[in-house]
Amino acid sequence: MPAGINTPIEVFRSHMDYLSQHEYRVSRLDEIVEHIIHGRQLKNKALAITFDDGYEDHFLNAYPILKRCGFPATIFLTVKYIDGYWESEKAEGGRIKALSKDQILEMKKGGLIRFGSHGYSHRNLLCINEEEKLFEIRDSKSYLEDLLGEEVPFISYPFGAVNERVKNVARESGYKAGFSIWNRKSDIYSIRRIPLHTRDDLMRLKFKVSPLYPITKFFLNSVSIRIYSF
Repeated sequence: MPAGINTPIEVFRSHMDYLSQHEYRVSRLDEIVEHIIHGRQLKNKALAITFDDGYEDHFLNAYPILKRCGFPATIFLTVKYIDGYWESEKAEGGRIKALSKDQILEMKKGGLIRFGSHGYSHRNLLCINEEEKLFEIRDSKSYLEDLLGEEVPFISYPFGAVNERVKNVARESGYKAGFSIWNRKSDIYSIRRIPLHTRDDLMRLKFKVSPLYPITKFFLNSVSIRIYSF
């Protein structure tokens, strides 16, 4: 996977072991969203785990660890790359294998993993016209619902790029919530997440799940709900 946006498997394992050993409440994303919608306070140590893009690595490496820990998670899939490859100059061999339909359905059957949209082809939604926005947001939802045989209620915007028009299209397309990362103003269609990247070893995870991290981010005008994105 490309340098900078991935978590090495041994580091991810240490992250999940830490959460398990210290009795964090890893919740389903829809449960977190319901608390946000109704303005309810989350329980102490409550968090959710998400993944963007839909790499095969999520099935081969992350999924067995999540199963061992009994942790639910949400994977936001980019439709175009299902059963295919992502092109990346930073990846070994210039490309990254994506999840297959069979892998997606196997994880769905297991009950721990749920899926959302990450757009149809991972385009920046701020840089395309209205028809293309509809295709990326609405049609990706329709495709995934046909594949999964269930509602797809959430979207994660590629590159975290979102504005009022993008949020309106997501709302009109039937999503219940949308997720970004870096946006300063958060609402139900632009919920902030806390990103975890290559540099985030166990010590940095401990800081990011501690009460000190939201306080620090508050003073930087970037408070995040405790939803962790790998």
